Amino acid sequence: MKNILVRYGELTLKGNNRNHFITKLIQNIKFQLKEFKEEVVYTKDNNSLTLGVKEEVFDQVLARIQNVFGIYSLSIIEKSSLDFDEIANAVLKIAEKSSAKTFKLEVFRKDKSYPITSTEMKQKLAPLVLKNNQHLKVDVHHPELKIEVVIKKDHADIFDSRINALKGLPVGVSGKGLSLLSGGIDSPVASFLTMKRGMTIDFLHFMTPPHTSAEALTKVFDLAKIIAKYNYNRFSLFICNFTPLLEELNHIPNQTYKINIMRRMFVRIANQLAFKTNSKAIITGESLGQVASQTIESINTINSVSTLPILRPVLTYDKEEIIKISKQIGTYETSILPFDDACSMFVPKNPTTKPKLREAEFNEKDLLWEELLNHTVQNLIEEFVWINGEFVKKEEE
Repeated sequence: MKNILVRYGELTLKGNNRNHFITKLIQNIKFQLKEFKEEVVYTKDNNSLTLGVKEEVFDQVLARIQNVFGIYSLSIIEKSSLDFDEIANAVLKIAEKSSAKTFKLEVFRKDKSYPITSTEMKQKLAPLVLKNNQHLKVDVHHPELKIEVVIKKDHADIFDSRINALKGLPVGVSGKGLSLLSGGIDSPVASFLTMKRGMTIDFLHFMTPPHTSAEALTKVFDLAKIIAKYNYNRFSLFICNFTPLLEELNHIPNQTYKINIMRRMFVRIANQLAFKTNSKAIITGESLGQVASQTIESINTINSVSTLPILRPVLTYDKEEIIKISKQIGTYETSILPFDDACSMFVPKNPTTKPKLREAEFNEKDLLWEELLNHTVQNLIEEFVWINGEFVKKEEE
């Protein structure tokens, strides 16, 4: 077996909620690794978790757990008894495998009852490394190889690298939100960043057949599938047919307000659906000032119809920063496929950038939007549930 050390990071600061956060993290790790449950052994202590993994599935397990929020970092470790000779052999084994020319040794004594202090341990181990590896020299500032020894109550962990993980909080500790997934670059990134703070995500997409294509809808399903590896074990993608409401919006007196009123309708529908699914917030990919409907005046006009908080994780990000994250999480290439969503297709030629709430309300006044919105929520939303790596359409009960 090979061993992976999982560090909790931020979770260790959670006081009375610490055990709840760690328990949720371990549940999420076990869900990610459910197909390997016979090949993985879990050992928990106060500040970390160790996975004992059979060698034949080790690479797969290591890749999977790097997608779990709440993990600060990972190390592939050699586990040793507290016998000094066994610890020394593990250190020498790492040094001999390395092609580095400089090294540094660090010792952390978590168990203060261990009879050899950290400084004494370093003074004993470093000469052994130098004696047995004449190509190595000590460099305490910029070593090519850093060997760490952690003395615990019943064993020692020895390793030479730390793999950065996603950090954040375990998905599920911050409740559930409903993310408006457009098919563009921004909304998948906003969903990812919300999950990073521990929120489970359902998705809501607005389609406008026959104006939007089947390929545009496939693109949205593909984006949700990519994000699924970061999400909780079971979530839903809701597809809303917005065409009847869109056609009614063609009757507003001031067409420069069309995109703002469209988004007000999106938020109203999202609120109703959120109450049905016990979601506590709406999530959007709006970035301040990026387009006409994302000025602060537009955001205020849209906010006014929501009774739930609207989270905008990429509000202060510029496009380059959002694209960078989208590439890191694997959504970028799908997001830029040339299939338009409802918002991008129906932006008026000269949209207002500083809408007034009274004007928006005036433009809605003579529309039949309330009847159409209720009809849409009750009859024109399909739910697809993520089960065993696929979206399955939920049949009406």
